[in-house]
Amino acid sequence: MAPSRRLFGGIRLSARVLLLGSVLLASLAVLVRPVSDPDVWMHLAAGGWIVAHRRLPDHDLFTYTVPAHRWTDAEYLSQVAMSLIHATTGLAGVSAVFGLLMWGGVVLAVLAARPGRQPYVIVAAGLALAVVAGLPVWEARPQVVTFFLLSLELLWIRRSIEGTGRAILLLPVLMVLWSNLHGGWPAGLLFLAVAIAAETARWLADRASPVHLAQVRRLTAVAAVSLLAVGVNPNGLPVYVYPLQTIASAAQQGLIAEWQSPDFHQAIFRGFEVMLLLVVAGLAASRPNLLDVLLVLTGIALALESVRNIALFVAAATPVLIVTWSDVWRRAAARGAPARRRRVAPRWLPAATAGLLALVAGLVAARIATNLALQPEVTSRVAPVGAADWLAGHPEAGTRVFNEYGYGDYLAYRFSPEPNRRVFVYSEGVVMGDSQLERYEEVVTLGPRWRQVIDQAGVDYVVVSRGCPLDVALAGQPGWRLAYADPTAVIYLRAGAARS
Repeated sequence: MAPSRRLFGGIRLSARVLLLGSVLLASLAVLVRPVSDPDVWMHLAAGGWIVAHRRLPDHDLFTYTVPAHRWTDAEYLSQVAMSLIHATTGLAGVSAVFGLLMWGGVVLAVLAARPGRQPYVIVAAGLALAVVAGLPVWEARPQVVTFFLLSLELLWIRRSIEGTGRAILLLPVLMVLWSNLHGGWPAGLLFLAVAIAAETARWLADRASPVHLAQVRRLTAVAAVSLLAVGVNPNGLPVYVYPLQTIASAAQQGLIAEWQSPDFHQAIFRGFEVMLLLVVAGLAASRPNLLDVLLVLTGIALALESVRNIALFVAAATPVLIVTWSDVWRRAAARGAPARRRRVAPRWLPAATAGLLALVAGLVAARIATNLALQPEVTSRVAPVGAADWLAGHPEAGTRVFNEYGYGDYLAYRFSPEPNRRVFVYSEGVVMGDSQLERYEEVVTLGPRWRQVIDQAGVDYVVVSRGCPLDVALAGQPGWRLAYADPTAVIYLRAGAARS
């Protein structure tokens, strides 16, 4: 028989990998999809400004309400990359690059489980579940970088503790890159601290062995240097404070959906719910080591605290899910039917498998192309495209807008740096500050002072989603009239302003 080629951690290229290969390819069709997160427009606008001015913004760029607020742009490198990609390949390129980052992060998490040693059915199921569990957070945005880098770091940690790799010594270099790409770098230090705690506990339980103490010393030294490496950043010392400002902000935690706990009544969280239950059941049914238990518990705690942390849970829990259920699978197989004699694969099987995988790849590529072709439709559904077009043709509408939080990013992207089209609020919560976010919330929830907030800001016109409470309130409010409406957004003008 001709020599077999190998794929994905040593599994033979045969019918046995058809399932694995198909799941790997199909997951790309799930992860490379049209951009729908409104934050992307702010990142493109900020990245474009940085490229044009060749420096970082040190204060707010896009509002008339808080222009003096300090901006520690912890995502500037991702924003520049997004802007350059968008300039050359459009949103399709942004979708593709960030989709590949998500895919790469999932693959790294699977590799941490040493898939070549596990039943391929369990590996395929674990990979598929990881992709589905992350659906609430898979978007083309800088936080994907944190997921990818955390998956890589956890792989390095596991190899270091297993004694089969020293790549963890490169973590300080990774931290320099991480702190310049996204403010989620504290997750890297947190999970490293968990690994140090696990190895410390193992050393305390077996002081006769020098191995665990050596690991503690190595990981602690790496952690100390990594913490210093974070400061290699043009923002300077404020880069250390930025993540704490978000965590400590009651306004952001209460107003922004991704900072709130998952709502398991929503269907999009079903995959996460299933993965959470299965990983806990897997830990209970197998013999996990302390590191696996602590990593999973940390990931669960973070994900239950905040939707955006589901990605961190996926990075930490995927290898544990695969390893524990592989153990269950093997024990069940050992108690079942007697082992069968291994059959020799026919010569044509590798070629047939490769052909089928090529067919799946073609179908996936066609599906991705179809998905990305829907980008204009998706953009018009989630962003006030028509409303912005109307404003571009009616400069006399006014200069001060009250806009929906999710619309501020797109309006900033469309009109920046035009001074007469600055927004009321957008999605950079730390820059906005709690007071500004509370003023915004007062209006959109029709609090007792909502009219006063609008009047004090000198608002000339309002851009909000159609059918929202403020739309209904302004429809019957004296002094305001509807100037524009489409299925996505409406524009209200103060009485006496421009007429359509």
